[in-house]
Amino acid sequence: MSAVKKGQRFGEQDSHDDIVHLVQLTDCHLGLDCAFNLAGVNTHDTFSQVLSEVKKNRSSSFAFVTGDIACEGAEASYQLFSKMMASTQLNYSWLPGNHDDFQQMQKTISQPFVKDKVFGEWVVISLVSSVPGRVNGALSAYELQALSDLLEKHKNKFVLLFVHHPPVDIQCQWLDEQRIANSDMLQEVISGHDKVQAIFTGHVHQESEESWFGVPVYTTPSTCFQFTSKSATFSISHQSPGYRWIELYPNGSIKTGVEHIICNGQNIDRSCIGY
Repeated sequence: MSAVKKGQRFGEQDSHDDIVHLVQLTDCHLGLDCAFNLAGVNTHDTFSQVLSEVKKNRSSSFAFVTGDIACEGAEASYQLFSKMMASTQLNYSWLPGNHDDFQQMQKTISQPFVKDKVFGEWVVISLVSSVPGRVNGALSAYELQALSDLLEKHKNKFVLLFVHHPPVDIQCQWLDEQRIANSDMLQEVISGHDKVQAIFTGHVHQESEESWFGVPVYTTPSTCFQFTSKSATFSISHQSPGYRWIELYPNGSIKTGVEHIICNGQNIDRSCIGY
């Protein structure tokens, strides 16, 4: 369905005007202020350093921030997020995760929530999988109908989906229990649309790539800390903060990869057993 080369960098010959450049940022877990720490990590500082890296190397990219922007869904966290994004001058879109308060986000974040955004031959659709009071994901009847309507509206476009929770197992038992509970209904909706090229998700704090009914599903590292891959229970790894870059081509192909950055001054508490 798509030609994907992970982790490859491209020279000037690939920097054509018709290539769409995106970055995915996810699971920032911002607190009430710049001093907040989670599992020994200052999440403001790591997010700030990731943003600086994106601004330095991928300033022309459009950013999609895929949930768990706040640690506890507080207004002050979204004010901080808005201020940080404004300072980068990056164009961006966002969606909620299970740690977020979607209503509060819509009131506070300076950039309005946008369901679909067109980039040339492509449309990017943002799905809401967060359910108040629950850790695992699910897509409401409204969300599934909205997706169906948007796929029909943009039937001549190649489609990219962003959503917080993965619809598929990533071979990490405790996180697999939190994936989209009704992913079979999502598959039913997209099965009739052969232009859905890939799904990009967050939530799992690690990079992975799976094939789901022929559609590539990518998960992306957090901007703060990562979970240990293939772990049966909650476990934090030594891996550093990161983000994903994505290139969309007019013929429907995709190139994507992950960048990790070194964040100085962070002491990850690997003894943390949850939050």
